[in-house]
Amino acid sequence: MAYTCENCSGPLHSSDFNVGTDVALCPGCGHIGRLSDLVKRRDAPRADTIFYPPPGAFRRDSFNGPVFGATTRSPIAFFLVPFMLVWTGGALGGIYGTQIIKGEFNLFLSLFGVPFLLGALLFWGITLMAIAGRVEVRVHPDGRGEVFTGVGRWGRTKTFDLATVEAINEETLLVRNRRNHQSLQQQIVLTGRSRLAFGRGLSDDRRHFVLQSLRALHSGTRD
Repeated sequence: MAYTCENCSGPLHSSDFNVGTDVALCPGCGHIGRLSDLVKRRDAPRADTIFYPPPGAFRRDSFNGPVFGATTRSPIAFFLVPFMLVWTGGALGGIYGTQIIKGEFNLFLSLFGVPFLLGALLFWGITLMAIAGRVEVRVHPDGRGEVFTGVGRWGRTKTFDLATVEAINEETLLVRNRRNHQSLQQQIVLTGRSRLAFGRGLSDDRRHFVLQSLRALHSGTRD
């Protein structure tokens, strides 16, 4: 999520900040401000963010409380689908398909194929989330809530209680794959008596919408 200058609304980047001195210098107009003020201004719940979801996000209100969330659909699905078809057809078809066709069981090949089978299940889950997944948050009037992550009716539900939540923040994770390539992923984290993390598959604007919606409800329980 981008920062903007409070004077000219121009874009600010990490190179324009000095965290140690809490200074933000706008390269466009030369305005000098406090970095901490920019963070508070950006993270403050705003009605236009909460009640006007960005593309791919949704919100609906009912007697049982608000329901909001966003899809995890992503263009990466155009790469994942053909990749997984090749992976499944080539690796698994060659290992297990040949045994089925011949009507013969090969213990060594079957055990050898287990890692490929587990990998296929994992990556097909990621692929389905990129095609039609969603993250949905439901908060009841008493403050109890659920976070559903999945496709259709299939997925995982986590529960929380806003009364016991102390902070709602974003967390940045450094993720390494098997080839030791690094990437940054962000998620929403609720901390209090317990810790609940979710939303890794959401784009920045969709995740920000869910984050701000939760913060607005949380601040309402503290008033």
